[in-house]
Amino acid sequence: MKLVELLAPDRILLGVPGDTVREAARELVHAVIASGRARDAEKVEGLLADALPGEAVTVGQQVFLLHFRTDAVDGVTAALGVTAAPVHRQHDPGKAARIVLLLLAPPGEGSAYLRALAAFARALARDEVVKALEAAQTPADVLEAATLADLDVPSELLVRDVLGGRLVTVTPETSLLEAARLMVAHRVPAVPVVSEKNEVLGLISHGEILRYLLPRFVGKLSGEYPAAGKRARATPPAAQEVTVRDALDRSVLCLSEDQSLTEAAALMVNKKLERMPVVREGTLVGLLTREEIVRRLFGP
Repeated sequence: MKLVELLAPDRILLGVPGDTVREAARELVHAVIASGRARDAEKVEGLLADALPGEAVTVGQQVFLLHFRTDAVDGVTAALGVTAAPVHRQHDPGKAARIVLLLLAPPGEGSAYLRALAAFARALARDEVVKALEAAQTPADVLEAATLADLDVPSELLVRDVLGGRLVTVTPETSLLEAARLMVAHRVPAVPVVSEKNEVLGLISHGEILRYLLPRFVGKLSGEYPAAGKRARATPPAAQEVTVRDALDRSVLCLSEDQSLTEAAALMVNKKLERMPVVREGTLVGLLTREEIVRRLFGP
């Protein structure tokens, strides 16, 4: 499937007026409704009320990409706008761009939605695509531009298509107590351990935290001390002195970001792994979890 097949002349707007992303997005929403792709026009318009500007992510600093999963549309639907002048988020004038893309999809079409989102993000990160769109005089110019018309929507999801969010890491020298606090603060069950070159050395999870720190805290709270007259065993290091190096799990399998998501999910199930680091040319780029796969494919 070609990427431009997700667009149509009546959902390509050139010279869009306004100063903010919200104003441009409103024009795109109206184009989606006018094209007959909206099952519930009022609900589609309501998407902009609460979600912006949080859903307006930048692609290559030249494009604002808005994406929603909603049962208010029939199938994966895209609308593209090129504004008359650069627009910005309402409360963030520091980032401005002339291209705004709106992508909508029903919750039940998670795979198609993610494949389309990934394809548009990769395409709009290319300077030649941005220049072609900004130079377009008609919707036909957009659909026929060689830089965009030749691009495909991938037939299957890759691991990189479901990676997202801020990646939290620690080094071997990080104290285990600090690693535990990071995991609590970011609400993650595990964090990758990386070298100075961002190479994966292992993982620290709740299991290692409990195995190494719980006995120290229990002993301290219960007041366990050697009985009088008995030779005391060597005092274990205090909790704050235990480092990630002492506890990390080094038996870690990694995924390539270009692997098939189906293959990755099968590997996680067969090996009974809840999470796997994702690498690009040997360096860490993300952490794939079963929860994230399920959330991105089947979540609202």
